[in-house]
Amino acid sequence: MGLFGGTFNPIHLGHLRGAEEIREAFGFQGVIFIPAAIPPHKATEGVIQARYRLEMVKRAVSTNPSFSVSSVELDRSG
Repeated sequence: MGLFGGTFNPIHLGHLRGAEEIREAFGFQGVIFIPAAIPPHKATEGVIQARYRLEMVKRAVSTNPSFSVSSVELDRSG
């Protein structure tokens, strides 16, 4: 499995296409998208609330059976 963390503010075709290409190139069974609760390398100004970004990612990956989403970063404290 591949893990793909990011802000996804918003998620776009480049994220999806890149994840699929990596999955194929490395023979991963799937890719788990992990939206960041608080983006570590970006200013938070203008970043959509995490719960909305999570929902966007869920919808964006819903048609690809090799993709899934984890809310682990949003669920943890700190």
